[in-house]
Amino acid sequence: MNTTQPSENRRNPWTHVLVASCAVFIFTVFLMLAAAFNRNAAALSRFFDSHGLLVLGIEVGVILGLAIVVMAVERRETLQRIEERERSLLENAVAATSNRTETPSQSPTGAESP
Repeated sequence: MNTTQPSENRRNPWTHVLVASCAVFIFTVFLMLAAAFNRNAAALSRFFDSHGLLVLGIEVGVILGLAIVVMAVERRETLQRIEERERSLLENAVAATSNRTETPSQSPTGAESP
């Protein structure tokens, strides 16, 4: 029996990029809230007043694009794993069938059957 299985610990590197871009989005929202309620952050408030929606829009677009890339890569890797498992199952079935045909079956009395 073939005991080698594909590594289940393979990580998609794009997932880390997606998580980082989500963290940047959350950080931007917190900066916007801090600028809105802090009187000392006048320059940051002016920046977010004039460019805040653009910054958030770009970040959402990047997140959506990365999510599509992550899903495509995960789909490809999942299909490859399924093909590897199917190939392994077929090899095991062929090996089991060839082992059955090579060893003659014996009857309970100990005599070989024709």
